[in-house]
Amino acid sequence: MIRWIVIAAALALGLLLVGYDSRTDDSGVEAGVLLASALALTLAAPRVAIAIALGIALPMAVLNGSFPALIFSGIGAGLGYVMRRAMQLSRAG
Repeated sequence: MIRWIVIAAALALGLLLVGYDSRTDDSGVEAGVLLASALALTLAAPRVAIAIALGIALPMAVLNGSFPALIFSGIGAGLGYVMRRAMQLSRAG
């Protein structure tokens, strides 16, 4: 159940960022938000890391042509996945 909530949150955030991307030219802030939000959501549901990255960045890539958004959200989701796995392994051992 939590996976679907996290995916829905990623899509909602992606749609919000489409509006932000069209109104501003502050790419550094957008990159940071993409990276941090993908990382945070992936920490909550690591098994859907790819869906989170795509849910956040795909609306921006399709509607605004911001294809680097896919890279930043992918990096954030990857970092979140690695961090979550490291926490699980440290608890087990």
